[in-house]
Parts: sequence; structure tokens; C-alpha cells
Amino acid sequence: MGKNSGVAARKDDLIVQRLGDEAIVYDRTSHRAHSLNHTAALVFEKLDGKHSLDAIARHVGKALGRAPQKEIVSATVNDLAAADLLRPGASLPRRLVLRGLAAGLVPMVVSIAVPPAAHAQSCVADGFPCSYPGASGECCYGLQCCDFGSGDIHCAPSCP
Repeated sequence: MGKNSGVAARKDDLIVQRLGDEAIVYDRTSHRAHSLNHTAALVFEKLDGKHSLDAIARHVGKALGRAPQKEIVSATVNDLAAADLLRPGASLPRRLVLRGLAAGLVPMVVSIAVPPAAHAQSCVADGFPCSYPGASGECCYGLQCCDFGSGDIHCAPSCP
């Protein structure tokens, strides 16, 4: 956890969107989206490299109307580190995590891969390269894969 023991920090290059009590975190480097439940979102918002784990445990406990939740914070830090959302060295020994986790308060981090926008496109747009002339289904509706000579093969409304 770096030079300040007990302090973990979020990675840079993350986009965070709060959805009620939960949060969606998108990592622009790995193109992965992560859904954080309420408990995990409470911890994540305080992982700025300035708050100690004890301070975060007090924050989580207060928000949940309970005593400080150090085990919950420890489990969440490990889950977030495993999801690669924290700066290197942020995971904690598992023995700290396994003690005292209460049902219903268990943090949850669910991750999925999100393709870059160019890969998510369902068809090839006008003027963009396509596989070979006459290829069907590759170009967007109303376009066809055309050979314009000298290796210039792209989708267009009509071929020469």
C-alpha cells in the first residue's frame, strides 16, 4: 500500500458513475467495467490515498448504521485490487478479510470486459476498409464493399 501503510488509492484513468447507492467504474486502460454494490462503493469513494483503512472503516460503519467495518473494508480493498482498480500493492492479507464478515454487508465487485468502441461496431461505415469486394453483410445497410483500385477497398454506396 505504498509508503503510507494502511492507505490504498484508486488508479488513475477511471471513470466513475454513481447509480443511487451503487457505482459503475470503467477502466479506460483495460476496457473493463465494474459494478460496485453499496458497500463496495462506500469504500471505493474513500480510497484516495489519504484515508487510512481505519478511517474508511468508520465511514462505512457510520453510513451503514453499524460499528466500524474493518473486515468489510479489508475484503473490499482486496476485491478492488483483484479487479485492478487500485494502485499496485493495495491488497491485504486474507486473514484480515475472513474475520467477521456479516451476511448482507459482503462487498461485491462484478467485472466485465467492454470492447473499445471501434470493436463494438456492428457494421463497417461508409469510407472505412472492408475485407474484399462483394463481401455481403460486412458494410452497413445501403453500402457495399468496393475495390477503388491500388488496394483501396472500402464500403461505399456504389462501386465504380
